[in-house]
Amino acid sequence: MKNMLKISLLLKKPNDAQANLENITIGSPKKILEGKLAGVYTCETSLPTIEKKNLPICADNPLDALLNAVECVKICLQGLVNRGYEISEVENGEP
Repeated sequence: MKNMLKISLLLKKPNDAQANLENITIGSPKKILEGKLAGVYTCETSLPTIEKKNLPICADNPLDALLNAVECVKICLQGLVNRGYEISEVENGEP
């Protein structure tokens, strides 16, 4: 992804002594030009603990696609916290 937002965080599983460095990426909105979704905008999003990489988040306009991707990340992180994960900030890619 050329233009993207990258967020680095430390993710520690419940009952695990070591935290892992994880990255969340949200790509810039792109318009789909062909197929069933022609005319829809999508943001490619990569989240920790989700098997499928480059999860597409769609909307009718680029701003809504970006807002939907951010909301998806927020829900994913809240779900991890609810399951007992600890999330810490990382500065400059260093724990």
